[in-house]
Amino acid sequence: MKLVFIDLDGTLEDSRDDMAHSVNRVRNSFQLPPHSHDFNRQNVNRGMEQLYRSCFAELFSSDAHVQSALEDASQDADTLMRIQRAYEQDYARHIIDSTRLYTGMDAALRRIAQHHTLVCFTNKPEALSRLLLEKLAIGDCFSDVMGGDSCSESKPSALPMRIAAERLRFDSKRDSACMIGDTVGDMRAGRSFGATTIWCAWGYLDAPPGEPKPDWQATQPADIPDLLNRIFQ
Repeated sequence: MKLVFIDLDGTLEDSRDDMAHSVNRVRNSFQLPPHSHDFNRQNVNRGMEQLYRSCFAELFSSDAHVQSALEDASQDADTLMRIQRAYEQDYARHIIDSTRLYTGMDAALRRIAQHHTLVCFTNKPEALSRLLLEKLAIGDCFSDVMGGDSCSESKPSALPMRIAAERLRFDSKRDSACMIGDTVGDMRAGRSFGATTIWCAWGYLDAPPGEPKPDWQATQPADIPDLLNRIFQ
């Protein structure tokens, strides 16, 4: 088996605008003023909990009546849940308002899927990830999807990769794996799993991660199938 893990946001597509617009619609529902679009865009690729805490910081202010750390933690969890529920509902309704695949990605994925086993590995919630892949008409390319809430850990942990690999009966002694993404977390997870790593130059980072250094770089989606052929030869 040639197992290919590939990131979603910043690798297959750019979803920052749709995610940023959802932030302000949800802020409005909580009677909060809008943030600047740039502020929201800067926070949407840092994990969902970080997005909620950064973009809805006012809702996490401790009230004077909170008497203990236990009560404070309970209130914090309730606030997170309220924001998460509202955000996921809004974002699901607007998930491809402006989000599109990067140029050449559809063809690249279909070439890869003809010869290798593809898994989408992202920190976006699994249900939203599956919905987005379906809406982008590429869901059929993937044998599995691992999101940020699919198990107890998320990137840069390699645990989701190990779980998907076990489902697909990947044998590390016989089979090979590759991790494709645009962030340090992608490279760290891939390295921890023992996969060859490919950094995508068109993603959210302006320069390749310094540590761990990716094994390969792709300058455009069309490069990926040929790189995989070289890696797996």
